[in-house]
Parts: sequence; structure tokens; C-alpha cells
Amino acid sequence: MRTLLLFMLTLGSLITTAQSQLPWDLSQLKETPRTYPADSCQVPGFRAFFYEGITYKARPTKVFAYYKTPAGTPPPGGWPAVVCVHGGGGTAFPAWVQAWVDHGFAAIAMDLEGHLPSGSYPNRQWHENAGPARITTFGDIELADREQWFYHAVADVIRAHSLLSSFPEINQQKIGIHGISWGGVITSAVIGLDHRWAFAVPVYGCGFLYNTSNPSWRQFFEAMTPKQLQAYKQKWDPSIYLPSSQVPTLWVTGTNDPAFPLDIWQQSALLCKSPRLLSMTITSKHGHKWEQPEIFAFAGKVVRGEQTTLPANSTTVIKGSTAVAELSGKYQIEKAVLCFTTDSSNWQKRSWQSVTATVDKKGVSAVIPAGTTALYFNITSKDSLTFSTPFAVRP
Repeated sequence: MRTLLLFMLTLGSLITTAQSQLPWDLSQLKETPRTYPADSCQVPGFRAFFYEGITYKARPTKVFAYYKTPAGTPPPGGWPAVVCVHGGGGTAFPAWVQAWVDHGFAAIAMDLEGHLPSGSYPNRQWHENAGPARITTFGDIELADREQWFYHAVADVIRAHSLLSSFPEINQQKIGIHGISWGGVITSAVIGLDHRWAFAVPVYGCGFLYNTSNPSWRQFFEAMTPKQLQAYKQKWDPSIYLPSSQVPTLWVTGTNDPAFPLDIWQQSALLCKSPRLLSMTITSKHGHKWEQPEIFAFAGKVVRGEQTTLPANSTTVIKGSTAVAELSGKYQIEKAVLCFTTDSSNWQKRSWQSVTATVDKKGVSAVIPAGTTALYFNITSKDSLTFSTPFAVRP
């Protein structure tokens, strides 16, 4: 008994120490933020307001947001909800909120770059209570933590969850997060910091950014001093926090995403110990796209137990000249294709092709085309939803 007590005390001390070393005060961020009326940027059918951010240079900040719930009476326990986290140059998009409302979720979308959602980037209007601006890719790394954009963006997203939790029409246990591009980076960090999320859908954005092969991003890390780079790796990169995530997560990207190469994206996804799904489309398109049906099916399955069947965590195995993926759980496969590349260049430059795979009771398989360097399966269910196995590299 004494040994067990000492172990528990030690474990508690380690957890407290780890939390005290975080840049953010999570207990403060989990308090309900105040809201303030917004006189401009009103959209019919939506609630537009500011909510309380965190202190920036000894002054309070405010975050603009749109919020909406489905019509009618909330279900028992309240509506499920989602926080929509935009990417670089994005803002609080009412259409994004509406997309989730159309699928039975309440939703909030905020502007994390200190703008009002009027005009087009980069000419949107600043508001007087804004926090710090985003300066390229961690171009403000030399500033104090509390003056850096990423510090505020993460804090403002966690506060959005705290705000939704305070609304009586919302089910506190069923609040998810959907982030795109920079919003995906923020999402990847947040789900390892805040364990209140019911589900997460980071799109494109990930961790291990300092290992990117994208020259447009790499230049910013190469410009850092060794001390600044070390600070980034210890405080801001999502890879620090992803192993602590307890959130069921759907990772979405394109094979040739120009901003977040496939290798660091998958490395990030596989860090999560919680249930995960992957969705990799053969494409290089990048933008604020939120209409993928897999996203809403995944969220609905998690929070409502809908009948949509989703594959459990899977792997891609190379057995000689054949690739195999076994799927556990009840997953009715309609068709499958083997996606492959014969290139060895940077991930965002590789050309991908696909061939039909064989489907049986255990999973899928396919003969590997000659010269293949990397491969994975895209598997489509009878619900017309497509999910991916992790890619495997062939020696």
C-alpha cells in the first residue's frame, strides 16, 4: 500500500510539473469567456459576437465569431457541436458553420488573425481589440511566448470550446474540432493539450513542420537560430502534444499537398494513440474545403453512434510483390484501389496512380506495380465513404 501511495504521489507530481511547464495556463482557458455584441458583419440567421481572448501586451483581447444551431428543439442532452478553425488568410466563415448545421451540429467559427470577416485577404479590416498578427511561419519566434500568434491562436480555440460548453443548448460531452491548413496545425496541438474534445478532424495541417521538404516553409526554420529552433521544438510543434491525445481523430489530406508533405503528415497521425482514421485523396488541391462527406460521417458516428460503418485502425503490409491491408471490425467494402507512386522525389512532387484491388472477407490486396516506391489503399464502403490505410514505403 505504501509503495502504491508513493507511486501515485510521484505520478501526480510529474503530471503537475509537466502541466506547469506548458506555455498556456489551461485552467484559465477552460473558464467561460465573456461575450460582447458585434455591431458589424451581421449575417441573417447567425449570431455574431466577440468573445474574450487572452491578455496581449497588458491589454485584453477579443475574438470575432459566428455561431449557429440547427433549427428546432435540441435533442436530449443538447446539440453536438464543433469548433471550426480556419487556415492562413481565412476568417470566421458562416458557410462553414452552416455546413455543420446542415448535418445536425451547432458550430462556431472565429477569426484568429484579428480581423473582422469583411473584404478579402489580405485586406480584411482589423479590429481594435485584436491580438497579435500571424507573421509568416513562426516569424515571431524571438518574441515572448505571450506575444506570439500561435500562443494566442491555440488559447482562443480552447476558449471557444469553453464558451460552447457554457451554452445550455450544447452537449458538453459532444464538442469536436475541425481545422484546415494552419487550423489543422492548431488542431493537432490542441487535441493533445485539451482532453475535452469528442472528435477532431485536422485537414492538411500536422506536426514535425521543422522536417518539411517544402522550401517555402523550410526557409523559415532555417532562418531560426539554434536557440529559437530548439524553443519551437519544445513549445510549439504539435508533435510534442499529439502523443497525449485521447481524441478520436480523422486525418485528411491530399497526396501532393503543397504545404504539408505526406511524410510528416502521416508521422503526425500515427503519433496519436487514440482511434484514428486517414483520408488521402490523390490531389494537390489546398484550400478551405469542408464538404468531404467522410468528415461529417466520422463526426456523426462518434457523437451519435450513427449506423455508418467506419474501418478500425489499419496497416498496409508488403508481402513480396503483394500489398495487403486487413480491416478489423464490421466494415462493408464496396471497392478498393491501390494508390502507388514510382517516384522518389519530394513528396509534394510525386506522381500517384491507382489500380483496382481485390476485396475479400479479411480485407484488400493487390499486386504491386513494378518500380513502386510507396503505396496505400483507398477503401470505399457501401456508404460511398472512402478511407485510407497508412502509406508504406517499398525499399
